[in-house]
Amino acid sequence: MRALRTFIGLRLAFWAGTALALLWSPAPPAPERAWDPLSDRFFAAFDRWDAQWFLQIARHGYDETSAAFFPLYPLVVHLLGSTIVTATLVSLVAAGLGAWAVAEIAPRLREESVLLLALFPTAFVFTSVYSDGLFLAFSAWSFLFAQRGQAWRAGVAGALACATRLLGLALLPALVLLLWRTPRKLLPLALLPAAVAAYALYLHWKLGDAFAFTHAQATWDRETPALGPLTGLWWAIEAGGHGARVLLSDLPRGTGLTQPQQIAFWNLVHLVLLGPAAWLTWVAWQRVSRAAGLYSAVTIVVVLAAPSRGFPLVSLPRFLMCDFPIVLALAALVQDRPRARTWTLVGFAAATAVAGVAFSRGVWVA
Repeated sequence: MRALRTFIGLRLAFWAGTALALLWSPAPPAPERAWDPLSDRFFAAFDRWDAQWFLQIARHGYDETSAAFFPLYPLVVHLLGSTIVTATLVSLVAAGLGAWAVAEIAPRLREESVLLLALFPTAFVFTSVYSDGLFLAFSAWSFLFAQRGQAWRAGVAGALACATRLLGLALLPALVLLLWRTPRKLLPLALLPAAVAAYALYLHWKLGDAFAFTHAQATWDRETPALGPLTGLWWAIEAGGHGARVLLSDLPRGTGLTQPQQIAFWNLVHLVLLGPAAWLTWVAWQRVSRAAGLYSAVTIVVVLAAPSRGFPLVSLPRFLMCDFPIVLALAALVQDRPRARTWTLVGFAAATAVAGVAFSRGVWVA
């Protein structure tokens, strides 16, 4: 419970800081409202980008485009009233429960892992109408239950993670590794692909297209190339290299970046992030557990297997935030190094503050 309280307390503090920044320098009005102008500043602070998709699904159901967003989070929001208030609180509480599970997966890293997760640069989405908090909760609890040998609980939580995001299927190899010594305990893991199949059946009934969730990815120019993650990695290297050339040869003076320059910048940043993510996956394998390293590796492979043409690693920072073995690996590296620990936490805190304010003002961050 201490992990839950620490996580929620930190996120509330940064949420309040962002709201105060918007009072000082107002952003364009958000389309959603809470109760009054003051509460609007808080609950609409991060009402950007995917938030509107989730609220639209919760209120009006699916169409061919919105099918890309898996159903559990908008369903929970729908059942609780489909307001920005309830949707934001679901995200925050779920993320706190996820942090609690992450802390229990590696108790010796409890304090560092919770702080790093709460201060992760993209953790502002835990106080937004985004499904990341719910996905973190179910994926981390599924892993923890499997680690404890509780197969049915692991299967149910894993199925709920898959119902929140297709990336939940990346749990399967790690759960098998944790439970394979007792073959009968592998049976509940069939619930994970069954959850995806159930969503496909719903889409077939609703839209006449069982694979609408994959076809809808074309809206964001995502596709699964013939060589899967190998092609995705190559595209990411190409885009990152092009981004470096654009910024070095055409960096503006005294003005903001144009849209092509912004994409070039983010392609470069995301490619740079991929290297440490792969290294931390190896650290997770070595210093946390083989199952943790396997889950992280499969997560990265799945992300690379569905790149976007112009922006291959789009949303990578948020995917890495929910890739909790990476957080645990970083916690293991800094735990016995006070100076590195301090600088890492300070850097994360500064990054999440800046990213949160930028996102609240309509700047795409992740």
